[in-house]
Amino acid sequence: MESEAVIITEGLSKVYKRLFKPSVKALDTLSISVPKGSVFGFLGPNGAGKTTTIKILMDLIKASSGTAAVLGKPSYDVEVKGMIGFLPDSPAFSPQLTAYEFLNICGKLLKIPSERRSARIENVLDAVKMSPHARDKIGSFSRGMLQRIGVAQAILNEPKLLILDEPLLGLDPYGRQEFKQIILGEQAKGTSVFFSSHILSDVEEICDHIAILNKGKMLCCGKIDDLLAASGSKAVVAPNNDDLLKELVTSAVTTSKRDDGSWILTFENSSEIKAMLTKAVEKFPQSIKISASHEKLEDFFFRIIKGDGKTE
Repeated sequence: MESEAVIITEGLSKVYKRLFKPSVKALDTLSISVPKGSVFGFLGPNGAGKTTTIKILMDLIKASSGTAAVLGKPSYDVEVKGMIGFLPDSPAFSPQLTAYEFLNICGKLLKIPSERRSARIENVLDAVKMSPHARDKIGSFSRGMLQRIGVAQAILNEPKLLILDEPLLGLDPYGRQEFKQIILGEQAKGTSVFFSSHILSDVEEICDHIAILNKGKMLCCGKIDDLLAASGSKAVVAPNNDDLLKELVTSAVTTSKRDDGSWILTFENSSEIKAMLTKAVEKFPQSIKISASHEKLEDFFFRIIKGDGKTE
Protein backbone atom coordinates (compact mmCIF):
# COMPACT_ATOMS: atom_id res chain seq x y z
CA MET A 1 0.00 0.00 0.00
CA GLU A 2 1.31 3.45 -0.89
CA SER A 3 0.27 4.77 2.52
CA GLU A 4 2.71 2.27 4.03
CA ALA A 5 5.60 3.42 1.81
CA VAL A 6 8.30 5.71 3.20
CA ILE A 7 9.70 6.58 -0.24
CA ILE A 8 7.68 6.87 -3.45
CA THR A 9 9.01 8.08 -6.79
CA GLU A 10 6.95 8.28 -9.96
CA GLY A 11 8.51 8.81 -13.38
CA LEU A 12 11.62 10.35 -11.81
CA SER A 13 14.15 11.53 -14.39
CA LYS A 14 17.31 13.60 -14.22
CA VAL A 15 19.17 15.03 -17.20
CA TYR A 16 22.51 16.75 -16.68
CA LYS A 17 23.08 19.41 -19.33
CA ARG A 18 26.68 20.10 -20.28
CA LEU A 19 28.10 23.06 -22.17
CA PHE A 20 29.21 22.09 -25.69
CA LYS A 21 28.67 18.41 -24.87
CA PRO A 22 25.69 16.02 -25.19
CA SER A 23 23.34 15.90 -22.20
CA VAL A 24 23.59 12.93 -19.85
CA LYS A 25 20.43 11.14 -18.66
CA ALA A 26 21.32 9.96 -15.16
CA LEU A 27 17.79 8.78 -14.29
CA ASP A 28 15.12 7.54 -16.68
CA THR A 29 11.50 7.52 -15.39
CA LEU A 30 12.30 5.80 -12.10
CA SER A 31 9.23 4.60 -10.20
CA ILE A 32 9.85 2.95 -6.86
CA SER A 33 8.03 2.29 -3.58
CA VAL A 34 9.97 1.53 -0.39
CA PRO A 35 7.83 -0.26 2.24
CA LYS A 36 7.67 1.10 5.76
CA GLY A 37 9.87 -0.87 8.17
CA SER A 38 11.99 -2.45 5.44
CA VAL A 39 15.74 -2.59 4.91
CA PHE A 40 15.90 -1.70 1.24
CA GLY A 41 19.04 -2.27 -0.82
CA PHE A 42 19.48 0.12 -3.76
CA LEU A 43 21.90 -1.57 -6.16
CA GLY A 44 23.60 -0.97 -9.46
CA PRO A 45 27.03 -0.53 -11.05
CA ASN A 46 28.88 2.80 -11.01
CA GLY A 47 26.93 5.41 -12.94
CA ALA A 48 23.61 3.59 -12.54
CA GLY A 49 21.89 6.58 -10.94
CA LYS A 50 21.90 5.57 -7.26
CA THR A 51 23.57 8.69 -5.87
CA THR A 52 21.52 10.91 -8.17
CA THR A 53 18.34 9.34 -6.79
CA ILE A 54 19.48 9.84 -3.20
CA LYS A 55 20.39 13.48 -3.87
CA ILE A 56 16.89 14.09 -5.27
CA LEU A 57 15.30 12.40 -2.25
CA MET A 58 17.33 14.68 0.02
CA ASP A 59 16.51 17.72 -2.15
CA LEU A 60 20.19 18.35 -2.83
CA ILE A 61 19.41 18.48 -6.56
CA LYS A 62 16.16 18.88 -8.49
CA ALA A 63 14.65 16.25 -10.76
CA SER A 64 14.18 17.11 -14.43
CA SER A 65 10.74 15.47 -14.33
CA GLY A 66 8.64 13.18 -12.17
CA THR A 67 7.91 13.30 -8.44
CA ALA A 68 9.51 12.08 -5.22
CA ALA A 69 7.83 11.77 -1.83
CA VAL A 70 9.53 10.95 1.48
CA LEU A 71 7.54 9.97 4.59
CA GLY A 72 4.36 11.07 2.88
CA LYS A 73 5.63 14.56 1.97
CA PRO A 74 7.33 16.01 -1.12
CA SER A 75 11.08 15.50 -0.96
CA TYR A 76 11.60 19.28 -0.83
CA ASP A 77 9.45 19.65 2.32
CA VAL A 78 11.63 21.15 5.07
CA GLU A 79 9.69 19.55 7.94
CA VAL A 80 10.45 16.03 6.77
CA LYS A 81 14.23 16.57 7.08
CA GLY A 82 14.03 16.27 10.88
CA MET A 83 12.68 12.74 10.52
CA ILE A 84 15.48 11.50 8.26
CA GLY A 85 18.97 10.31 9.06
CA PHE A 86 21.31 10.83 6.10
CA LEU A 87 24.83 9.69 5.27
CA PRO A 88 26.14 10.95 1.91
CA ASP A 89 28.73 9.27 -0.25
CA SER A 90 32.26 10.26 0.87
CA PRO A 91 31.21 12.54 3.76
CA ALA A 92 33.58 15.33 4.83
CA PHE A 93 33.87 16.62 8.40
CA SER A 94 35.81 19.47 9.97
CA PRO A 95 39.18 17.94 10.96
CA GLN A 96 39.65 20.34 13.90
CA LEU A 97 36.54 19.15 15.74
CA THR A 98 36.50 16.17 18.07
CA ALA A 99 33.93 13.46 17.47
CA TYR A 100 31.89 14.70 20.44
CA GLU A 101 32.05 18.34 19.32
CA PHE A 102 30.89 17.43 15.81
CA LEU A 103 27.95 15.37 17.09
CA ASN A 104 27.05 18.13 19.55
CA ILE A 105 26.80 20.60 16.66
CA CYS A 106 24.67 18.09 14.74
CA GLY A 107 22.45 17.72 17.81
CA LYS A 108 21.94 21.48 18.02
CA LEU A 109 21.06 21.67 14.32
CA LEU A 110 18.58 18.84 14.85
CA LYS A 111 17.12 20.76 17.81
CA ILE A 112 17.75 17.93 20.27
CA PRO A 113 17.17 19.46 23.74
CA SER A 114 20.37 20.13 25.68
CA GLU A 115 19.25 17.93 28.59
CA ARG A 116 19.02 14.94 26.21
CA ARG A 117 21.84 15.75 23.85
CA SER A 118 24.85 14.47 25.84
CA ALA A 119 23.22 11.15 26.64
CA ARG A 120 22.16 10.69 23.02
CA ILE A 121 25.68 11.45 21.75
CA GLU A 122 27.13 8.89 24.16
CA ASN A 123 24.57 6.32 22.99
CA VAL A 124 25.37 6.70 19.29
CA LEU A 125 29.13 6.74 19.89
CA ASP A 126 28.75 3.50 21.79
CA ALA A 127 26.56 2.05 19.02
CA VAL A 128 29.25 2.66 16.39
CA LYS A 129 32.08 1.59 18.73
CA MET A 130 33.66 5.06 18.82
CA SER A 131 33.30 5.93 22.51
CA PRO A 132 37.08 5.64 23.17
CA HIS A 133 37.65 8.29 20.47
CA ALA A 134 34.98 10.79 21.58
CA ARG A 135 37.60 13.43 22.46
CA ASP A 136 39.92 12.73 19.51
CA LYS A 137 40.06 15.14 16.58
CA ILE A 138 38.30 13.95 13.44
CA GLY A 139 41.39 14.85 11.39
CA SER A 140 43.22 11.91 12.96
CA PHE A 141 40.56 9.34 11.98
CA SER A 142 40.95 6.60 9.37
CA ARG A 143 38.40 6.19 6.55
CA GLY A 144 36.60 3.49 8.52
CA MET A 145 36.43 5.67 11.64
CA LEU A 146 35.05 8.58 9.60
CA GLN A 147 32.36 6.29 8.23
CA ARG A 148 31.40 5.26 11.77
CA ILE A 149 31.07 8.92 12.78
CA GLY A 150 28.93 9.45 9.69
CA VAL A 151 26.61 6.64 10.78
CA ALA A 152 26.54 8.09 14.30
CA GLN A 153 25.29 11.47 13.08
CA ALA A 154 22.74 9.73 10.83
CA ILE A 155 21.08 7.94 13.77
CA LEU A 156 21.53 10.81 16.26
CA ASN A 157 17.98 12.15 15.85
CA GLU A 158 16.37 8.69 16.15
CA PRO A 159 15.04 8.99 12.60
CA LYS A 160 12.00 7.34 11.08
CA LEU A 161 13.98 6.81 7.88
CA LEU A 162 17.68 6.26 7.26
CA ILE A 163 19.03 7.12 3.80
CA LEU A 164 22.64 5.96 3.42
CA ASP A 165 24.84 6.23 0.32
CA GLU A 166 27.49 3.49 0.35
CA PRO A 167 27.66 3.23 4.17
CA LEU A 168 29.85 0.12 4.07
CA LEU A 169 32.60 1.86 2.12
CA GLY A 170 35.88 1.93 4.04
CA LEU A 171 34.83 -0.54 6.72
CA ASP A 172 36.81 -3.71 7.34
CA PRO A 173 34.93 -7.04 7.68
CA TYR A 174 34.59 -6.57 11.44
CA GLY A 175 33.29 -3.04 10.97
CA ARG A 176 30.82 -4.20 8.31
CA GLN A 177 29.48 -6.83 10.68
CA GLU A 178 28.98 -4.19 13.37
CA PHE A 179 27.27 -1.90 10.86
CA LYS A 180 24.85 -4.66 9.87
CA GLN A 181 23.92 -5.14 13.51
CA ILE A 182 23.30 -1.38 13.82
CA ILE A 183 21.00 -1.45 10.79
CA LEU A 184 19.05 -4.44 12.06
CA GLY A 185 18.83 -2.79 15.48
CA GLU A 186 17.41 0.38 13.90
CA GLN A 187 14.90 -1.71 11.96
CA ALA A 188 13.84 -3.43 15.18
CA LYS A 189 13.05 0.04 16.60
CA GLY A 190 10.73 0.71 13.65
CA THR A 191 13.16 2.69 11.49
CA SER A 192 13.02 2.15 7.72
CA VAL A 193 16.41 1.91 6.00
CA PHE A 194 17.24 2.76 2.37
CA PHE A 195 20.87 2.36 1.35
CA SER A 196 23.06 1.82 -1.67
CA SER A 197 25.97 -0.59 -1.65
CA HIS A 198 28.36 -2.53 -3.86
CA ILE A 199 28.92 -5.25 -1.24
CA LEU A 200 26.25 -7.70 -2.36
CA SER A 201 26.93 -10.39 0.23
CA ASP A 202 26.13 -7.92 3.02
CA VAL A 203 23.02 -6.67 1.19
CA GLU A 204 21.76 -10.23 0.85
CA GLU A 205 22.29 -10.80 4.56
CA ILE A 206 20.35 -7.83 5.93
CA CYS A 207 17.97 -6.54 3.21
CA ASP A 208 14.41 -7.74 2.77
CA HIS A 209 13.79 -5.66 -0.39
CA ILE A 210 16.10 -4.64 -3.25
CA ALA A 211 16.03 -2.66 -6.47
CA ILE A 212 18.61 -2.88 -9.26
CA LEU A 213 19.37 0.04 -11.59
CA ASN A 214 21.52 0.22 -14.67
CA LYS A 215 22.16 3.31 -16.81
CA GLY A 216 19.42 5.18 -14.98
CA LYS A 217 16.72 2.58 -15.59
CA MET A 218 15.05 0.26 -13.10
CA LEU A 219 15.71 -3.37 -13.99
CA CYS A 220 13.91 -5.09 -11.13
CA CYS A 221 12.46 -4.33 -7.70
CA GLY A 222 10.82 -6.43 -4.99
CA LYS A 223 11.24 -8.73 -2.03
CA ILE A 224 14.64 -10.35 -2.12
CA ASP A 225 13.18 -13.79 -1.35
CA ASP A 226 10.86 -13.51 -4.34
CA LEU A 227 13.60 -12.33 -6.69
CA LEU A 228 16.06 -15.00 -5.55
CA ALA A 229 13.53 -17.77 -6.17
CA ALA A 230 14.42 -21.44 -5.99
CA SER A 231 16.66 -22.20 -8.94
CA GLY A 232 17.40 -25.86 -8.27
CA SER A 233 17.90 -28.38 -5.49
CA LYS A 234 20.39 -28.87 -2.68
CA ALA A 235 21.25 -32.26 -1.22
CA VAL A 236 23.06 -32.87 2.06
CA VAL A 237 24.62 -36.33 2.12
CA ALA A 238 25.53 -37.80 5.51
CA PRO A 239 29.15 -38.91 6.18
CA ASN A 240 30.40 -42.32 5.03
CA ASN A 241 27.85 -42.78 2.25
CA ASP A 242 30.21 -43.29 -0.66
CA ASP A 243 27.76 -45.33 -2.75
CA LEU A 244 25.12 -42.59 -2.56
CA LEU A 245 27.70 -39.89 -3.24
CA LYS A 246 28.90 -41.68 -6.38
CA GLU A 247 25.35 -41.85 -7.71
CA LEU A 248 24.82 -38.12 -7.33
CA VAL A 249 28.17 -36.38 -7.80
CA THR A 250 28.32 -36.65 -11.61
CA SER A 251 25.05 -34.72 -11.94
CA ALA A 252 25.87 -32.03 -9.37
CA VAL A 253 26.64 -28.45 -10.33
CA THR A 254 28.71 -27.84 -7.20
CA THR A 255 30.06 -30.06 -4.43
CA SER A 256 31.60 -29.19 -1.07
CA LYS A 257 32.65 -31.26 1.93
CA ARG A 258 31.84 -30.15 5.47
CA ASP A 259 34.15 -30.53 8.46
CA ASP A 260 31.91 -33.31 9.83
CA GLY A 261 32.43 -35.39 6.69
CA SER A 262 29.03 -34.71 5.13
CA TRP A 263 28.68 -33.33 1.60
CA ILE A 264 26.58 -30.53 0.10
CA LEU A 265 25.65 -30.91 -3.55
CA THR A 266 23.63 -28.49 -5.68
CA PHE A 267 21.70 -29.40 -8.82
CA GLU A 268 19.97 -27.61 -11.67
CA ASN A 269 16.18 -27.51 -11.80
CA SER A 270 15.02 -30.26 -14.19
CA SER A 271 12.55 -33.14 -14.18
CA GLU A 272 15.39 -35.67 -14.61
CA ILE A 273 17.25 -34.31 -11.58
CA LYS A 274 14.08 -34.31 -9.47
CA ALA A 275 13.40 -37.94 -10.40
CA MET A 276 16.98 -38.92 -9.55
CA LEU A 277 16.83 -37.22 -6.14
CA THR A 278 13.45 -38.78 -5.36
CA LYS A 279 14.88 -42.24 -6.02
CA ALA A 280 17.92 -41.44 -3.86
CA VAL A 281 15.68 -40.46 -0.94
CA GLU A 282 13.65 -43.66 -1.34
CA LYS A 283 16.83 -45.76 -1.42
CA PHE A 284 18.75 -43.92 1.33
CA PRO A 285 16.09 -42.20 3.48
CA GLN A 286 18.37 -41.72 6.49
CA SER A 287 21.39 -40.52 4.53
CA ILE A 288 20.17 -37.64 2.39
CA LYS A 289 18.16 -34.44 2.89
CA ILE A 290 16.80 -32.45 -0.05
CA SER A 291 15.87 -28.75 -0.04
CA ALA A 292 15.45 -25.92 -2.54
CA SER A 293 18.61 -24.18 -3.72
CA HIS A 294 18.40 -20.40 -4.11
CA GLU A 295 20.44 -18.18 -6.40
CA LYS A 296 23.01 -15.95 -4.71
CA LEU A 297 22.37 -12.22 -4.96
CA GLU A 298 25.73 -11.68 -6.65
CA ASP A 299 24.86 -14.20 -9.39
CA PHE A 300 21.38 -12.71 -9.76
CA PHE A 301 22.79 -9.17 -9.93
CA PHE A 302 25.24 -9.91 -12.75
CA ARG A 303 22.66 -11.98 -14.65
CA ILE A 304 20.14 -9.12 -14.50
CA ILE A 305 22.70 -6.50 -15.50
CA LYS A 306 23.96 -8.65 -18.37
CA GLY A 307 20.42 -9.46 -19.49
CA ASP A 308 19.29 -5.80 -19.13
CA GLY A 309 16.50 -6.63 -16.70
CA LYS A 310 15.32 -9.94 -18.12
CA THR A 311 14.53 -12.28 -15.21
CA GLU A 312 13.76 -15.34 -17.31
